[in-house]
Amino acid sequence: MKAHEVSKVLGITFKELKEIAGNLSISVNSPNQKLSDEQISLIEKNINNLTTLKNNLKDLQKNENKIKENQEILQKEVLQQKDLKNEEIIDKKIEIIDKKEDLQKSINNKKLIEYVEEGVEKSAKKEESLEKSEVARDYLEELIKEIEIEFPITVEKFAQALNINLTELIQKLLSKGQILNKNSFIEPTLAEDIALEYNILIKTKEKEKKEFVSLELEEKEIWVSRAPVVTVMGHVDHGKTTLLDTIRKTNVVAKEAGGITQHIGAYQVEYNGKKITFIDTPGHEAFTSLRARGAKVTDIVILVVAADDGIMPQTIEAINHAKAAGVPIIVAINKIDKPNANVDRVKNQLVTYGLIPEEWGGHTPVVEVSAKTGKNIDYLLEVVLLVAELMDLKANIAGNPEGVVIESKLDKNKGPIATILVQKGILKPGMAFVIGKTWGKIRAMYNERGQVVKEAIPSTPVEIMGISQVPEAGEKLIVVENEKIAKNLALENQKLEEISKKQSKKVFSINDILSKFSSEETQNFNIILKTDTQGSLEAIKSIIERMNIENIRFNILHAAVGNIVDSDVLLAKASNAVILGFNIKIEATAKKILEKEDVQCYIYNIIYDLIDNLKKLVEGMIKPEEVEIEIGQAQVKQVFKIKNGKVAGCYVINGKISRDSKVIIERNNEKIFEGYIESLKRFQEDVKEVNQGYECGIKIKDFNDINVGDIIRAFIKQYE
Repeated sequence: MKAHEVSKVLGITFKELKEIAGNLSISVNSPNQKLSDEQISLIEKNINNLTTLKNNLKDLQKNENKIKENQEILQKEVLQQKDLKNEEIIDKKIEIIDKKEDLQKSINNKKLIEYVEEGVEKSAKKEESLEKSEVARDYLEELIKEIEIEFPITVEKFAQALNINLTELIQKLLSKGQILNKNSFIEPTLAEDIALEYNILIKTKEKEKKEFVSLELEEKEIWVSRAPVVTVMGHVDHGKTTLLDTIRKTNVVAKEAGGITQHIGAYQVEYNGKKITFIDTPGHEAFTSLRARGAKVTDIVILVVAADDGIMPQTIEAINHAKAAGVPIIVAINKIDKPNANVDRVKNQLVTYGLIPEEWGGHTPVVEVSAKTGKNIDYLLEVVLLVAELMDLKANIAGNPEGVVIESKLDKNKGPIATILVQKGILKPGMAFVIGKTWGKIRAMYNERGQVVKEAIPSTPVEIMGISQVPEAGEKLIVVENEKIAKNLALENQKLEEISKKQSKKVFSINDILSKFSSEETQNFNIILKTDTQGSLEAIKSIIERMNIENIRFNILHAAVGNIVDSDVLLAKASNAVILGFNIKIEATAKKILEKEDVQCYIYNIIYDLIDNLKKLVEGMIKPEEVEIEIGQAQVKQVFKIKNGKVAGCYVINGKISRDSKVIIERNNEKIFEGYIESLKRFQEDVKEVNQGYECGIKIKDFNDINVGDIIRAFIKQYE
């Protein structure tokens, strides 16, 4: 009998079964492991041990509670004694302060002030006590200085506020890996850290922001089990969408039966009385896009692999994305009903990528299914629940409600709407909230069947109405006290975003990757590698893996043949990785994301340069340098002969062409020349640049072999 079946028969969880078996020296590694009759009998005889242990723990907890109650009673009695005067209490508190030799370096100074002041205010009821309370406050104020700073603030003004030398502050910033000049803006959190080193506490807008969202509910904690959140990944046409549809149709939550199914980005099913939440946007792009915004949403990944095709390029990509996120993978081998299905071949391929099936002694659950016929779908859900049980997923339902935007859109009837996956607290209609730069008050909540929802607990997806504008997927929803506070916070977030856009972060993003290096700890340097051929890929991978730099471990998250695409940039953003390319291009859509996000991307044509610069990156030797950025492309429509060569009559198909540009001429996607523009004209007049959608005449310096249909790619030099 399998381990998970034994746990059902004995009326215990698989986790408890594993614990009991371990105590009896019986190794249980997976829910699918078979147990002998002798082992089952031994476990059954000793199952009472766990029950006894639980009862003892309950008794112990009761005793601890009684001890705490007695301590509180004793404390009250001591405080009520007439012999213990208020002056003595204050004297003791001041004595504690006197013994604090390293107070000036303590990060908890503010908490200490609050502690003493609170104790003084409670104790000082007489005039004499009040005098001593002033002594305590004065003593602390001599050690700790508090200043109020309005952000944004420049480095120069911050130095003045701290009353320190500008050079000293810039050196301090450099030691923390921040390359800033006197006119750069300094982030509030960084400013607070530096100020503490000078024994100064800062009152900032950031702290006010935290006070706004900190409600009374935040102090309470009631942790309960929550439903696992699952994302389905895999290669195109391997059956991801069909699998999601089959699960939804056959296992919809009973109380939600009826109604028309709507796509809101996520839905819940129920199996054996337990709920599972599925992200209804299959694929690793959406998964990594949420991660890139800092949203930890997915608990478990179901990797769909077709039994007839086996592992394909997007399957490998999905594996790498899931591993980079540290999310457990359940493999669903789909299309087993097809005549050419080969399950064993798929399992062998999985081993190549580090996914060893449980039945082969590994830790990866593998389930053979048919999304088309529904075969083994229930068993797949059972495995999901078993994995979730081992993860012991919990959420605080008493906390201030929070959630993540899964999807959002502008509905012509409802206005801006968003699907929220609740992560903490209980979300209800009427609550005011802030989501990044947007805010609102929940007017109504709906589930994926269009039914009204009165409250949503953690792991529940709901569509909400009442938002000021459409938020971005991955942004966090935080409930606040009222709409006024929500609006103020949204405006503040907007200002902070505008400030961050003005500052170029690319100068020190490598320092972020190598931040807080320790001589004792090995750090991961994450890499995404894209090359032109499989041979180049294997050669570069081999060199990187053999590189030996002290305290650095090179971690190639994803390596593939082809141009740099959106998912590469999103994975780099989410995993704090560097993208290295060899003899390839950056796709237009990926280029837009690169410009928007703080991601390092380097393209090389010589392997030696790639490896050499990688070493320099790690050793921190690369300083801001000139790099070439593509600014536009033009297509040659006509060629005109002139006395000293040829002029290309061109149409700018995207971006712009600048007279100072360096150019690459391509013919049939092959580079045939690299050089510079000699002249750029429009209607016989020299111009500095020509934008997209306009025609122009271009003469290339020292190149006359220009043909109709050639593509001229323009580049400019820029500091990065």
